[in-house]
Amino acid sequence: MRFEKIPLLKVAAVLNILLAVGHIICIPWLDEAFKLYGIDNLMNQISLSYGEYIPYIITIIIAACFALCALYALSADGVIRKLPLLWLAIFTIASIFLLRGTVGSFSMIKSGLFTMANITSAIIAEIIGFLYLIGGIQKMNKK
Repeated sequence: MRFEKIPLLKVAAVLNILLAVGHIICIPWLDEAFKLYGIDNLMNQISLSYGEYIPYIITIIIAACFALCALYALSADGVIRKLPLLWLAIFTIASIFLLRGTVGSFSMIKSGLFTMANITSAIIAEIIGFLYLIGGIQKMNKK
């Protein structure tokens, strides 16, 4: 199968939907999820400072952001109607995911902590970023 024939933006949309659903599914076990990713101290501090419900709201907002990213990928691929600022959004999403993966990688190198959760998060972010970047370029070149 040729690389150009792979529906990169659809793959990105599916991955974002899985991330959104995963965040929602984790809500009953947020403390364990925060420990897994090493952000339990940060979230405990946020809870103490702003209220114990804030980590739940943050998690729901993150899930909504992943869902919105999926909608933009589907829009750019022509599956749903064209959304506002489509190409700006596609390349901004690509940049955010690529930045997330890069910062995560450098953070692991700096700290020397290479947990499976952090490694997979960085790799998945990079993959999704490249799916948006390359998929967006391909779709723009076809137009």
